[in-house]
Amino acid sequence: MEIRYDASQPWHVLQVQGGKEEYIKKFLSENFPGVIPFLPKRILLERRRGKMERIVKPLFPGYLFFTGHFTHENLALLHKATFFKKILYNESCEFARIPQREIEFLFSLTGGSDFVDISDAAFDENDRIRVISGPLKEMEFSITKVDRRRQRVTATIEFFNEYREITLSYDVIEKC
Repeated sequence: MEIRYDASQPWHVLQVQGGKEEYIKKFLSENFPGVIPFLPKRILLERRRGKMERIVKPLFPGYLFFTGHFTHENLALLHKATFFKKILYNESCEFARIPQREIEFLFSLTGGSDFVDISDAAFDENDRIRVISGPLKEMEFSITKVDRRRQRVTATIEFFNEYREITLSYDVIEKC
């Protein structure tokens, strides 16, 4: 069952133990029918035994996003779940909401699904990267580092009122 995510809804953030995001996502789905969890993942190219393989990792390790009807009673039940750490709050002691422009940016990266796919890129005669297609196409100016050997780029984004670095893969198509 594919879920279409709606950026117009209020979105919140849970902090969970790194590597256990899928466990908490499944726990939310099974125990809270009015809650829609969202775990954005990235597809990375990783060299294993001399070959490039595709692996899947969370885009924001240790964090899980959700929307829907979630109460403090739900939170008490969630505290009983293994690997749950906390929910992020704002200054008014309410569940912190992700700003609209940031959740829209996140959904534009994932294309409304769970995955940030690999972008296609090429290098020009001055060895500058040029993104041809994929989620990085709109982010060309925020790319801060290019690792050609591992085929990864590091981009700085503003998310939840902080600047964060995310690492995504690219596939070399051609020389410009």
